[in-house]
Formats: sequence, structure tokens, C-alpha cells
Amino acid sequence: MPLETLSKSYEAYEKAFQAFLDHSTARQSIVKCVQDGTKRALLAISSVSDKNKPFRMLGIGSGKGEMDVLMINSVAAHLKANETDVKPTIHSVVVEPSSFLLEKFKESASSMPTSLIALAEISFEWRQMTFQEYQRLIADDKSKPSLDFIHFIHSIYYMDAEDALRSCFRNYLGEKGAILCLVQTEASFFAKVQKKFKGKLTFGSEDMTIYTKEDLAAIAARSAGWSYDEITQEFSIDITKCFGEPSEESDLLLDFLTHQKNFRVTADQGLKDEVMDFFRESMVTDESGGKFLKAEMAAVIIHK
Repeated sequence: MPLETLSKSYEAYEKAFQAFLDHSTARQSIVKCVQDGTKRALLAISSVSDKNKPFRMLGIGSGKGEMDVLMINSVAAHLKANETDVKPTIHSVVVEPSSFLLEKFKESASSMPTSLIALAEISFEWRQMTFQEYQRLIADDKSKPSLDFIHFIHSIYYMDAEDALRSCFRNYLGEKGAILCLVQTEASFFAKVQKKFKGKLTFGSEDMTIYTKEDLAAIAARSAGWSYDEITQEFSIDITKCFGEPSEESDLLLDFLTHQKNFRVTADQGLKDEVMDFFRESMVTDESGGKFLKAEMAAVIIHK
């Protein structure tokens, strides 16, 4: 029975991703990378920001928008601190192909925290489409405004990273704009599993490639006029339940770690054995018998 890619079903992905968050310290690392990466980007571009124009953001694959709201909050606080007499304006274009996730984002956007509303005037432009579709949509739009800030929060895995970054840098960024990407590192579990199981699991296929900060650094090095910076955060994944009796909880976690839907049921025994052996080789065990994978993620900032 062929394995079904987890990313083809957004609701299945959401359940598996939640299981991953419940059994890891990834959420804290994501938040830290997003907040620190946004601040670093703003410091790089703030010297030429025009306070009389809206600060324009583009979110690629924003999902439910939790990280977008964090970034908007950081932008609002930064702009307000630099201009106390004028309430700054922020316009965020959201590109997200999933109607399910986009509706969740719209719901949260309709009830922004009072503290954020007090800082800035915020507006949204909703685009239910892929980044490739968005590129085609605005390709001939001569009046499209330049952007101050573009972000890919783990979404660049679903496109050609070099093409996407070059397009954003050359065609969308303003005079002093910045791009923020959240990716893995070469030392991370997810990068290692991509190399180990290329052709057997989704990682490394045409559907998804786990780009690392080293990959993006190489792209930046080949590109004239790009400035590059990075922030790295470690996190751990508790995989103890993957070695116990099968359960919905452990199956969802296993689905996320392999990026395959119903992996335990649909994968052949040989592949399952290979994956579990790889877990054993990669994991560390604590004093109570808990089994953990070590991972890293990085906020990569590219700016003019």
C-alpha cells in the first residue's frame, strides 16, 4: 500500500503537528526564533523606513496565523517606539493555500488583542493560493507596492528555495527590506532523516525538501547584494510513546516525524524497522527511560 503524504491533508497535518508540539519543546523554540528573528530584521531595515507609509508585510504559508500575530506585534512595538506621535499602519498580505487554515487565521484576526490594536492600525489582505500562484497573479501588476518584510515560517520547504528567495529579493522587497525564514539546521533530526530516507519518505521528494540554514547561507553567498544573519535554537522531541503500544497519540507523532499519513499502518515492515532503528541510533535516553531526539531550528534573515 503506497504511503500518503501528510501535507496533502491539512487537517491530518494539523493533528500530527499538534502531537509533535505536545511531545517536544519546539513551540518555545519557534516563538523565540520568530521574535528574535523579527527584531533582528527590523534593526537591519529601520534606518530607511518611511513612517508616512504603511509598513507592508507578506506572509507565505501563514497557516492559522499564530506566528504572524507575533511578528505583527513586534513590528508594531518597534514602529511605535520610533514614532510616538503617530500611530503606525501595518498592512499584511497573507498567502495560504488551505481554506481551513486561512479561516482560522481570519477568526483570530477579527479579535486582535487590545494591546496590539492600541499600538498600530492593522489591515489584512487574504490570498487563498500557493506562493507560485501569487507570483503569477501579481507578475504583471505594475502598481504593486514594495514590501518591507517577507516571511516563510517553515513554508519554504514546499518550493524551490533559491527561486523563491531570489524572486522576493529582486521583485518584492523595497529599498531596505528583509526576508525571514524559519528552517532546520544540518545537525537537526529532520535534516538527517531527509538524507537517510531520501526516496523512501516524503523528505527530499518533489513535494517537500527540508532546507537548512546552511542551504540558505549557500544561496545568499551566491547572490550579490544580500546580507545574511541567523539565530539558532535547540529543541528536543520526546519519542518514548513511539516505542510503546500503538495509540492515536503515538501514531500521530510518528506521522509527523516521517511526514507520512498513517505511517504505522501503511508502511511496509521493512521501512518501519528502518525508521525505528534510525530513531534508536539518533535518540538519547534519560535516567527515567525517556527517549528523546535532539533537533535544531534557525531563523535566517536576508536583507538589503
